[in-house]
Amino acid sequence: MNEMRCKLCGSLDVIKYGTFRGVQRYWCKACERKFADNDALPTMRTPKRVVASALSCYFGGMPLDAIQRHLNQQFGLYLSEAGIYKWIIRFSQDAVRKAKRFKPKVGDIWVADETCIKVGGRNVWFWDIIDVNSRFLLASHISESRTTKDAQRLVEKASRMARKTPKVVVTDYLQAYIDGIELAFGADTEHLQSKPFKLQNHNNLIERFHGTLKDRTNVLRGFKSIATARLLTDAWLVHYNFFKEHEALGNVPPAIKMGVDVPFTDWAEVMAGKVGIEQPYAPPNLKPTRRRISKRVKKHRKTAYQMGVKGVRR
Repeated sequence: MNEMRCKLCGSLDVIKYGTFRGVQRYWCKACERKFADNDALPTMRTPKRVVASALSCYFGGMPLDAIQRHLNQQFGLYLSEAGIYKWIIRFSQDAVRKAKRFKPKVGDIWVADETCIKVGGRNVWFWDIIDVNSRFLLASHISESRTTKDAQRLVEKASRMARKTPKVVVTDYLQAYIDGIELAFGADTEHLQSKPFKLQNHNNLIERFHGTLKDRTNVLRGFKSIATARLLTDAWLVHYNFFKEHEALGNVPPAIKMGVDVPFTDWAEVMAGKVGIEQPYAPPNLKPTRRRISKRVKKHRKTAYQMGVKGVRR
């Protein structure tokens, strides 16, 4: 018999607390909070499978209004676009944070390129760098300029993700790459410039690479903040590397093809890290804490005490 655990603290000391819209609710005596007996995360009412479907649709290129219609048709739920967008922001942060701990097995030849997109009505530059062998997108970068510092930041970010320095980096003829790669890697890396890209046995990869850039710009449409755009492009990178199937890799994502342990395989597993019952139960600290009292209140209390007012503590 499966015992009911509290979603928020993991305690088994729970009791039934009535129903709401046909869903059984419970009360946890340990943390003194209520929760629902459904597939939703703590503090959420929508089941995880619905939220995961919305995230997958968004990073697959669907706009918010189309996702709203999809969820209504698929699950019979009418959800606001603002609510869906909050899910995307919340779990994008989780995915990006968890993906930073992943150590990919990549090759020694990387390809970098940039394209211009609009964010908040302004033209900004979107940079990407990909590993030739694994098709793993190592890093992305958004900037308002195309300077040496921006190119250097891109390749250094990729190097931190790969935990290595590449032997060859292939780029177009943008001058910023010349000094940027030199400053980042010195003589350890050979820099090849070509436009259009002509890399033996990898022409199809470069064409697909440009296709991913166009797909990414669809996700970025309508953004007013560069900070938000940076977060969601990093989350798109997670979607591309861990969830999106690639025909050239046998219809599996690049991270799965590497044959190493991955932190997650879909958006539902990204959300799973939020569930409290995965952690061992630790009773909450019920020792009362003393509330801080301002000096002004202490002064008034002292005056009232000296005047003999009843019920006033010193």
